[in-house]
Amino acid sequence: MKKRYILILSIGIILLLTSCGKKGDPLPKGLPIPGGINDLSGGVRDGVLFLSFSMPQRNKDGSAVIDLAGFKMFKSCGSCLGVFEPFKEIRLEEEKGYTISNGKLYVYDDDLTDGFEYAYKVYPITKKGLRGDTSNVFSIKWEKPPESLRDISAKGGDGKVELSWPKEEGFSYNVYRYDDDTYPLSPLNSAPLAKPYFVDSGLENGKKYKYEIRKVRETGGLRWEGEGLKVEATPIDKTSPSTATNVKAERKGNGVVISWNESVEKDILGYNVFRISAGKAQKLNKEPVKENMFFDREMPDYRYVSYYVTSLDKSGNESEPSRESIIILKE
Repeated sequence: MKKRYILILSIGIILLLTSCGKKGDPLPKGLPIPGGINDLSGGVRDGVLFLSFSMPQRNKDGSAVIDLAGFKMFKSCGSCLGVFEPFKEIRLEEEKGYTISNGKLYVYDDDLTDGFEYAYKVYPITKKGLRGDTSNVFSIKWEKPPESLRDISAKGGDGKVELSWPKEEGFSYNVYRYDDDTYPLSPLNSAPLAKPYFVDSGLENGKKYKYEIRKVRETGGLRWEGEGLKVEATPIDKTSPSTATNVKAERKGNGVVISWNESVEKDILGYNVFRISAGKAQKLNKEPVKENMFFDREMPDYRYVSYYVTSLDKSGNESEPSRESIIILKE
C-alpha cells in the first residue's frame, strides 16, 4: 500500500512539474495556411547579395491568401553551415526592409565574407500566427564582386541619352535608370552589354534622368555585379518646329502688317519676322513675337520688299523660313 501511494504521488509530482511551465497560445485549427515558397533565389547586384522569392497567392487548400503578415528568413553561414539562425523578419505592414516588384519580394544581405559559404531559407506567416512550409534552400559561396567603374560619359540628345564608359577586359555591363528615385532592380538592357555604350531612347526632353552602370563578371554560372557608378543627363529637344504658314504682308497706313497662321505646337515660344530688301534679310523683332502678327513701321526706300517668318520653340530651335510674301511700296 505504501509503494502504491509513493507511485501515485510521484506521478502527481511529474504531472505538476510538466504543467507549470508557460504554455504557448493554442493554434486555431482549420484556418488556411499559406502555400510554400519554392523559388527562393539570389543574385549579386550592386556589390551585395539580393534574395528574392514569389509572394504566396494561394493557401494550401487552394483559397486566396488574404491574411499574410510577413515572412521569417533564416541564414546559415561559414563554419556553421547547416545550422540556420534568424536572419530577417519581414512585416508587410511596416513597409521597410524589403521591396516588392512584379510579384516578388526582395531583400539584401551585405554582411558577407569572401570564401565563406552561405545558405538561406524562408517561410510565410499569417496574421493569426500560422506559418507555411519552409522554402527551398538557396546557397552561395561568396566572392568579391567587381569594383566600380572609373568614369561615365553622358550626353543628352533629342528624346534620348547616350552613355559611354571605358572598356575593361573580362567584364560586361548593366545599365540602370532611376525612376522617381526608386531603386532599380532590373537593368534597361535585356542582357549584359559587351560594348561600353548604351542609348536610352523614348525620353522626355528637358527632364533630368539618373543612371547607374555596373560591371558584371560571370563565374560558375552566376553573374557577379559590382557596385555602380551614377551619372545624370537631360535629353535636349533638337527638332525644329514646323514652318509658319499663310504669311501675308499688307500695307496699312504708314507701315506694313505681316500676319500668319498661329502654330498649334505646344512648345512654341514665338516667332521671328524678317524683311528682305535689296537682297538682304533683316530680322525686325528684338524679342520673339508672341502673337501671329507684326507691324513694320519702317518704310525702306525700295519699290519691292518681301517678308518671311520663322517659328521658335522653348528649346531654342528655329524652323525653316516660311514662304515669302512680296509687297509693293512704291508704284
